[in-house]
Amino acid sequence: MSGDPPLIVLPDHSSGLLEVTRTVLATPGLPDVALIGGLAVTMRVSAAGAGHRATIDIDLVTVDAEPEAAEVLADAHHADPQPLIIDEVKVDLIATSAVTDDELDGLGDKDRLFVAGHRWAFEGAEHSRLTVQGADPVAIRVATPAGLVATKSHAIGYPTSRRRATKSASDLLDLFRLVDLYDRDSQVSGELRGAPGGIARIIADVAQPQSPPTPAAATTKMASASPAPIEVGDVETVIETFVDELRST
Repeated sequence: MSGDPPLIVLPDHSSGLLEVTRTVLATPGLPDVALIGGLAVTMRVSAAGAGHRATIDIDLVTVDAEPEAAEVLADAHHADPQPLIIDEVKVDLIATSAVTDDELDGLGDKDRLFVAGHRWAFEGAEHSRLTVQGADPVAIRVATPAGLVATKSHAIGYPTSRRRATKSASDLLDLFRLVDLYDRDSQVSGELRGAPGGIARIIADVAQPQSPPTPAAATTKMASASPAPIEVGDVETVIETFVDELRST
């Protein structure tokens, strides 16, 4: 229909996740949600005409509501709320609420990036239509590339020990692909400089160690998760430029 968001065709390996996403969105009483995480990155990378890694779970940001989104889903699908498993797929939900600058000023970098970054990603998410070949589209709000960089930067900079052991390479790859594909005209870095809470500076601090003096190490790590070759020179240039843009005034 005229006026509908563009239809983004995801790789076939996203088929199962897309169907679970459809099931989640059809749940009665579900608060407003937006897609983040690996599936959202796959959508953004696919929209730019590139291939990306497979992912195995669904990550959503939502509003801080009563009852919580996790409770609504758990009750409707006869599942435990933590971890929430629907049709054998883990669904992670992060509740957000509006936050003032004064409230953010009382937070350290870790919590400031989490609170402001996830809320900003939720508020800025765009209406999208996702599909795989032969499937009906799924309409869902998806975080912008800049919003995904904000949430991914928290995962990279402040991971749990389990995430560091299992998702470090894929998180780095997601960040690199988003910046490489969407920051060529400084759009992502420009949007992040305007984000609340001064999170651009925190993201620059997180991203900086992935550029010199360790571009080779970062490239080797990302290569283990990437379906396509990655050149160390590209990583160095992309991340250095991104960090410089984030720090510019």
